[in-house]
Amino acid sequence: MLELLNIKKKFGAVTALDRASFAMEKGEIVALLGANGSGKSTLVKILGGTVKKDAGTIKIDQKPVEIRSSAESRNLKIAVAYQELSLIPKMTVYENVMMGHFIKGKFGQVDERKNRSFVASLLEKYGADCGLDEYPKDLPSSTLSIIEIVKAVSWDPDILLLDEVTAALHHNEVEILFSNLRALSEKGVSIVMVTHRLGEIFNIASRAVILRNGESVADVDLKKTDINKIVYYMTGKIPEIVENPSDEKRSGEDAVLIVDNLTIGESVRNVSMRVNRGEIIGLGGLEGQGQSQFLRSIYGAIPLESGSITIAGRKVDYKSSADAVKDGIGFISGNRNRESIFNLRTIGENIFSAKMSMGRDFSPISNRMIIQQANQIVQEYDIKIGQINDPITSLSGGNQQKVVFGRWILVSPAILLLDDPTKGVDVSSRRELHNFLRKAADQGMTVLIVSSDNDELLEIANRIYVFYEGGIHCMLCGTDCTEEKLVSAMMGMTVKDSAK
Repeated sequence: MLELLNIKKKFGAVTALDRASFAMEKGEIVALLGANGSGKSTLVKILGGTVKKDAGTIKIDQKPVEIRSSAESRNLKIAVAYQELSLIPKMTVYENVMMGHFIKGKFGQVDERKNRSFVASLLEKYGADCGLDEYPKDLPSSTLSIIEIVKAVSWDPDILLLDEVTAALHHNEVEILFSNLRALSEKGVSIVMVTHRLGEIFNIASRAVILRNGESVADVDLKKTDINKIVYYMTGKIPEIVENPSDEKRSGEDAVLIVDNLTIGESVRNVSMRVNRGEIIGLGGLEGQGQSQFLRSIYGAIPLESGSITIAGRKVDYKSSADAVKDGIGFISGNRNRESIFNLRTIGENIFSAKMSMGRDFSPISNRMIIQQANQIVQEYDIKIGQINDPITSLSGGNQQKVVFGRWILVSPAILLLDDPTKGVDVSSRRELHNFLRKAADQGMTVLIVSSDNDELLEIANRIYVFYEGGIHCMLCGTDCTEEKLVSAMMGMTVKDSAK
């Protein structure tokens, strides 16, 4: 049905794709996997018509085709849901979904009633909690991702490309999506799914095509392949086995963070917790349950309505995030473009920015110093760059996130707050970032991490506080940290609470 042969693409001196090939049949669901910078998104963009290939052949139904624009892609019945959302902020949800293909009446006029009914039914089917006339800027990231998917599906494609669409989705939203994808597959729609959540692919795809450094290195039957083998194909390295964090080694240490009855309007209600030095604390829950707002309140980005925050024995009332940074608190967001990177700055300047913010003296900072220290971070954490003075936007999403982590490595904050930090980061890079957090915690850094990926919380956290409707529903640790109990708690169900 779809066949790609020896696809090549260069961006300047950087080779994005080099003889990438794969084929799929009608109605098949295939996972497209690879580390950050392996060429997955470039391949999707070539099929979507937003990037032109330099060489190679694309065939649909055994006929060679050329895709030079998104219009040509759509004419070939290809639709794409992009990781970097294509939604237009100043257009409503309804307008975004139907833009370019409004249903028209017999005299060529737009049939408003049919269009609105069509969009409303799709939004409901895919679980988007929003109105037709709302604007993207007012909606949470998970809802925006669902709208992006609905927008692609609304074109009634024969080939559906999904680029990291589950990165912002929570467990229940992924289940709804997968149910709909299976239904599309049964109707003959061929689906290519790019994801870094390897646990998901076994539930939805039959095969996985794996890219490394722009080349196709494996095409595997997922029923006969385990995650470690996939990671090996992606990286060329045998995965390192890391022990789960120990709770016992943290016990008896003094609390570095005490939160008492913290309240922020209706979003966070009477939340209290005590976190010891060197702990990694997971904050779980469905999106919109208050965990992200709670994290930002500690960082000084959202003012408290009531309650108190005590850090290292001292009550604090930060008026801004700058106050928190100067006090040794770091923050990393998975929403890189909005909250973490400085798009108009270089890689080196992005790495060095936290050190400049935390500086207490007025000694001059030379460009040579920035380059030297930034290069150390680049080498230590294997960040794939051209030159240190290249713009941050020249990097893949995963390497941008490594830069953000490197920013805080330089300053070793006492407390590091992370909001979905590995969203859109490949499995190998994610393991590297997790190892950094474990080492930092072993050296005394306290870590609080919000994640939409339950596996991430179960893998890295000493304890998990589950948020539900703005409050802490329960706290899980030790043998209670299971997928079943975590998901049940996220739904507001009663589970055994291991908090004492």
